[in-house]
Amino acid sequence: MNGVTYWFRHTAEPRAVPLGRRFASNVLRDWGLEHMCEPVTLIASELLTNAVEATGTTKAAPSRDERETLPLVAVRLRVSSRALTVEVWDTSQALPRMRTSDADAENGRGLPIVTLLCKRWDSYRHPSGGKVVHAVLPLALPPVALTEAPPEPSSVAGGRIGAGGIAEPDPQTVRGAEGPARRRAADPP
Repeated sequence: MNGVTYWFRHTAEPRAVPLGRRFASNVLRDWGLEHMCEPVTLIASELLTNAVEATGTTKAAPSRDERETLPLVAVRLRVSSRALTVEVWDTSQALPRMRTSDADAENGRGLPIVTLLCKRWDSYRHPSGGKVVHAVLPLALPPVALTEAPPEPSSVAGGRIGAGGIAEPDPQTVRGAEGPARRRAADPP
């Protein structure tokens, strides 16, 4: 899978963000990297949101005429033997900068989130125009499934399995502050 690349392009409008997340999720599934879906889709989402806000419209449903005049944004996912890279391109020449945002602010949290989720991120002006913001994540191995089976119900120490599969203590082995536990009439001796 070394050096594999996938692209997604869309007009710079809000619906590019969920479509970009879906694109990233589908690519990761194709690559067998579903376990990396959460950080990668969140990074793609944050970077795409920034790209749309920098170059497109934040209008929820632009008309067909408006959509035809909007620039494009693009996401590229690349995987190598050691890393997965998320790149987002837009037509703005302005490079992103980290901002400090208030706790109740609606904007300004994207790059801090990206910083927490990736090994490193950076940006550069693209030779053909616009800019690219990229985030690099170490290629994580999938979680290992447990091969050991859970204990058999009969092996619950000092008790038995009662109604609903719930373990109950053996009344003969339970002692309270006042001595042995009382047995119910229905309990076997």
